[in-house]
Amino acid sequence: MPEHSALWMNVSLPEFPALERDIEVDVVVVGAGLTGITTAYLMTQEGVRVALIDRERVASADTAHTTAHLTYVTDQRLHELVNKFGVDGARTLWEGGQFAIDTIERIAEALGSQSDFKRVPGYLHTRIGSEPSREDVESLRKDVELAESFGFDVTFTESAPYGGVPAVRFADQARFHPRGYLKGLLSAVQQQGGQVFENTALEAVDDGDPMTVHANGRKIRCKYLVIATHNPLMGKRGKLTADLFQKRLTLYTSYVLGARLPDGAAPEALYWDTEDPYEYLRIDQRDGHQYAIFGGEDVKAGQERDTETVFEKLTRRLYEVLPGVRVERRWMGQVVITDDGMPFIGENEEREFIATGFCGNGFTLGTLSALMARDRFLGRDNPWFSLLAVNRSPFHGGTWRYVQEKVDSPYYFTRERLRRPAAGG
Repeated sequence: MPEHSALWMNVSLPEFPALERDIEVDVVVVGAGLTGITTAYLMTQEGVRVALIDRERVASADTAHTTAHLTYVTDQRLHELVNKFGVDGARTLWEGGQFAIDTIERIAEALGSQSDFKRVPGYLHTRIGSEPSREDVESLRKDVELAESFGFDVTFTESAPYGGVPAVRFADQARFHPRGYLKGLLSAVQQQGGQVFENTALEAVDDGDPMTVHANGRKIRCKYLVIATHNPLMGKRGKLTADLFQKRLTLYTSYVLGARLPDGAAPEALYWDTEDPYEYLRIDQRDGHQYAIFGGEDVKAGQERDTETVFEKLTRRLYEVLPGVRVERRWMGQVVITDDGMPFIGENEEREFIATGFCGNGFTLGTLSALMARDRFLGRDNPWFSLLAVNRSPFHGGTWRYVQEKVDSPYYFTRERLRRPAAGG
């Protein structure tokens, strides 16, 4: 029988104590997954005093159950984003994902971590085993035309290297080992004076100057609060207001298989199809063989079917598309989607920052969230503040337009900041 654990659990992370005394810091980060750990890392690199708390072990919840695709290609198709948010909004969201991948690459290089970061192409393709319709192919070509106009390196192919179906090839996507990457970040946070506490649940927040965060029966006085818990906690908001915000979010469960493949089964890359729910695949090259991470069968939380039946169906499908596979692992992950297809990243209340609704882009948008949280606390401009604002009206009430007088190109503006060496990096 396959092992019931995610592939990434082979890398152990350091253990941290529970909070057992009152402390004072500049920023409290709640949730020690990728978003929270990256936020703590970026903050401490700027000399900010940080306390990172988690109710369980670090990187043990949603971060531990990812499929670790690093891509700027969103679950919502590019032409759909343009229809809903306008050209500027769609381009800026994709540029945010691209910038996040660049940031992860730079951090991995600086820390020399066990991240196993590697650039690979990504393919958006029609469903394998089904005859693509004319509309399917035309929509792929439309995405290519738009992406090219935005400056992304994309091409259309009639026959993808996996499945031989029509596809869009996106250059310079990436894959990595998430816990190996986060192990390096946690070490850097500690080296820069950051404090990390496990088994420390958020209990309440008292507004004031300073703010007081109650956790594990203790008090943390701070200037700023970042809630990075995937599905955001209440924080300073009252229960009624928090419940109304939660109604703009929907939680889904995704089923995942890890499997060994014979060498040369498919090119090393990331793959997704155009169906809803979609199938996704990551192929890693290893010594003498390949490894596949295959998933799909997403279902709304609370409406889960019998998991054994779902995994059996997913396994049969994997055998169809990749003969010769040997399933070794299976696990489930969760994704949160928003009512308008854009993540909510920004201040929920004054001095309280939240990030949620990443859909299938948890690691890229989680990294972007960390960059935005750092910039908000430090009073810096950031090209994604307006677009992803938590208090935006549903569907923005129309298309979103970037404020051109602030900066001509959000992506290349921030790339200049990215090139600067990080403190201690």
